[in-house]
Amino acid sequence: MKMRKLAAFALSTVMAVSTLAMTAMASDDWKSFKIDPAQIPQEKLDTTLSVACSIRGLENPYINTIKVGMEMFCEYLDSIGQKYEMQVLDSGGSNDTEINNMKQFAAKANGNAIAYSDPNESAICTALVEAMAESGGYIGTAWNREEEDTVTDYDPNWVIHTSPDNVVNGEAIATALFDQMGGKGQIFVLEGMLGNTASNDRVAGLQNALEKYPDIEVVAQDTANWATAEALTLVETWLSQYPEVGGIWCANDNMATGALQALENAGLKGKVGVVGIDANTDIVEAIAAGDATATVSSNGYLQGGYTLAICYAAWAGLIDPAELPIEYREFATPATVITSENVEQYIADYIDATPEFDFSEIWWCKAD
Repeated sequence: MKMRKLAAFALSTVMAVSTLAMTAMASDDWKSFKIDPAQIPQEKLDTTLSVACSIRGLENPYINTIKVGMEMFCEYLDSIGQKYEMQVLDSGGSNDTEINNMKQFAAKANGNAIAYSDPNESAICTALVEAMAESGGYIGTAWNREEEDTVTDYDPNWVIHTSPDNVVNGEAIATALFDQMGGKGQIFVLEGMLGNTASNDRVAGLQNALEKYPDIEVVAQDTANWATAEALTLVETWLSQYPEVGGIWCANDNMATGALQALENAGLKGKVGVVGIDANTDIVEAIAAGDATATVSSNGYLQGGYTLAICYAAWAGLIDPAELPIEYREFATPATVITSENVEQYIADYIDATPEFDFSEIWWCKAD
C-alpha cells in the first residue's frame, strides 16, 4: 500500500524551517535556489547524518563514479560543518540484497538518512523507497522504476527520480554506428538486464534508428546482463555465424568491452564498429584509438553527488519536496555523446582531470 505523508516527525521538521528557507521555497525561480549553510539549524549540523549510495558492483567503472560523486558531496558536507557517516550499499546485482541493504540502513539511521539508489530492476524501486519513507529518511532514485509510480506517492521522502533520456541516447549511438557503416550492413545487439528500464529504453532508441536506416540488418540479439564476460561469449559465438558483421550495438560499455575483446580475438578490432553507453575509460580510449565508435557519458559523479545534495536540502529543512513543481522532482540529467570529434576534450576534462561541482547549486544537475 502506498503511503503519503508517512513520517510525522520528518514533516514537523520540515515545517519548522526558517523564514528565509520558506521564502526560497515560495519563489518561482527554483533553478536559482542554493543551499545556504546559515539557514541550516545547528541541531541538524550536529546530528550525524547517514549518507549512502545503493548500487550494484563497483567493478563497473560508471557505477564507481556514482560512489565517487557521493564522496565529493561528502567533502561538501565537511566544508559546511555537517556531521555524517558515509556508506556504500553494494547489492552485487541481487534484488533481495539491495532491498535488505536499504531496510537495514534506513532503520539504523532512524530518519537521519539520505540515499541515492539505482534500483537493480524497476520492480524493486517501490520497496527501496518504502524502506526510507517508513524510517523518515530521504531518497533519490535513478534509472529504474515502474511506469505507474511517481515520487508524489511517497511525499516528502521520495525526493526525486532522475535519468538521462535513454531513448535518445540509445538512438544517438545507433546513428553514429550506422553512419560509420555507410548506412548498411549487419549488426549484433547486446541488451542489458531484462526488466531494466534503462536497457529497455535504450533498445527502443535503437529501434527508432533502425526505422530510419532500412539497410541495417540485426542478425543477432540477446541480453548479456550488462556483463563483459557474457558479451564476450555471445559475440564470439555470433562471429562464427556472421563473419561479415559491420557493427555491434551495446546497451552499456561493460558489454562493449566484451565485444571489443571478442573482435580482438578474431583479428577484427578496429574493423567492426562498437558503441555503448557509460563512458567507461577503456571505451573512451578505444574511441580515441579508432577501435570503437561512440559512447555516452551519463556523468555518474553528477548523478550521485547532486541526488544526495537535493536529498540533503530536504532533510535539513531547506526545501519541502511536496511543494516542489513535479518537473523539479522527476527530470532528465545531462548526457554527452562521445565520438571521435570530441573524445580528446572529454579525456582532458573527465579522465585526465577530476571534475569539480558546486553542490550548493542543487538544481545544476537538471537538464533544461
